[in-house]
Amino acid sequence: MKTMGTFGEFTLISELRSSFVKAKGRLKVAIGDDAAVFEEKSGKSLLATTDMMVEGVHFTGSLSPFKVGQKAIASNVSDIAAMGGKPLYGLVSVGLRKNVPYKYAKELLNGIKKEALKYKVGIIGGDTVSSKVNTINIVLLGEVDGKKYALRSGAKEGDFIVVTGTLGRGAAMLLKNGIYIPKIPAAFAEEAVKAGFIHGMIDVSDGLSSELHHLAKESGLGAFIDIKATPVAPSTKKIALLKKKAVYDMALHGGEDYELLFTVAPKFLRRVLKLGKGKTRLTVLGVMRDKKCGVKYSDVDGELKVLPRKGYDHFA
Repeated sequence: MKTMGTFGEFTLISELRSSFVKAKGRLKVAIGDDAAVFEEKSGKSLLATTDMMVEGVHFTGSLSPFKVGQKAIASNVSDIAAMGGKPLYGLVSVGLRKNVPYKYAKELLNGIKKEALKYKVGIIGGDTVSSKVNTINIVLLGEVDGKKYALRSGAKEGDFIVVTGTLGRGAAMLLKNGIYIPKIPAAFAEEAVKAGFIHGMIDVSDGLSSELHHLAKESGLGAFIDIKATPVAPSTKKIALLKKKAVYDMALHGGEDYELLFTVAPKFLRRVLKLGKGKTRLTVLGVMRDKKCGVKYSDVDGELKVLPRKGYDHFA
């Protein structure tokens, strides 16, 4: 019998993409990017995204419900930021076991509230149901000015590949049975896209290697990065040593970092780096190349290798 474990998450997404609504009319971007895009008559474009968290998959029952609520908002804000948008409104749907203490539910909602306030997101509705496992799903709406949004398909040959923040913290927290609450560089992304500096962009939720492959495929290009340039958090290095894990594997393939991976033309690089000062750390990893070059990296010894497409897959 054919199962999801055989085909994987991205095969299903590809099937959905070919089977459902295509971009037409006011709908400019449908399935396949970090958010859908609707162009409005007002001159704005509406962004829509959704993300789900399930106990036993994304978090354990022993984790702080407050932090789970925070993470639920942050992961959605990351999708809007990856388009260069401003997050606006959220719809929160929660499924809870009947025997869950009311205090747990309150703390979950308090976490949602705190993170929503941080990113100026108004919670305007949702749904609540009883469930066999605790589940939270958020629909987040955002906006951009006119057609000033970034897409995964926007990268150009010769663009520099840049990543925000540091990598590996998400994987490190999972090894500690914890949960990482990322600080989404939403303001930087919005400003950089509005200025026209960024060509292609994607959020790093499933792992940098996986997301770089997505970016290259959607843009019809190849890519090269230097593994030694990877910005690894000091705390990640310590945990990797303690748990006897390869630190670059955690940084490149671990996922759950919710940083932004984007491309920028050489002529705009200096201005982008200047824009990032005081907002987020920016690291140049490599360059976008012709498709025939594939997606490759130089290892710690300088040897050129094919970058494996490894990352989180819900059905793997």
